Amino acid sequence: MSVVKAVNKVSDLVDKAGCCFVILTMAGMVFFTAVQIIARVFFQALPWSEEVVRYLLVWATFIGAGCVYKRGGHINVTFIQDMFKGSSKKFVQMLVHALCAAFFAIALYFGIKYMGKQAGQLSAALRIPMNLMYMAIPVGCGIMLLHAVNSILSSFEKREVEA
Repeated sequence: MSVVKAVNKVSDLVDKAGCCFVILTMAGMVFFTAVQIIARVFFQALPWSEEVVRYLLVWATFIGAGCVYKRGGHINVTFIQDMFKGSSKKFVQMLVHALCAAFFAIALYFGIKYMGKQAGQLSAALRIPMNLMYMAIPVGCGIMLLHAVNSILSSFEKREVEA
C-alpha cells in the first residue's frame, strides 16, 4: 500500500502548506484593512487596498475549504449515514467521499476552463490578470479532490487491515 501512504503524505503536506497560506492571507487582510483605515483617517483613501483584501479573501476561502475538508469540518447531514452500522457505514462514508471527489473533479475542470476565459481581463485597481484570481477555483478544488481521494484510499486501507 505504498501508493496510499504516498497520497497520504502529499495530502498532509498540501494541508500544512494550505493552512500556512490561509494564516498569511488572513494576516494580509488584517494588515491591508488597517492600512486602509489609517490612510482614510489621516491621509487619502487607497484605491487598491479593497481589491487586495477581496482577492486575499477569495484565495483564503478556496484554500481554507481544502483544509477544512481534510479535517471533516464542513457542515454535513449525517442522518442517512447514521442509519448504518459497521462496514455498511464505512461504505456509505466512502460513497460520500466519492461523490465529493466527482464534484471536485467537475469543478476543477470547469474552473480551469473559466480561468482560461479570463486571461485577457485585468483587475480594476491593481491591473493584474484576472485569471490569477480565478485560479483559486481550480487550485482549491484540486486540493479538495486530493483530500477526498486520500480519504477514499485510507478507507480502503483500513478495510483491508480489519479483514
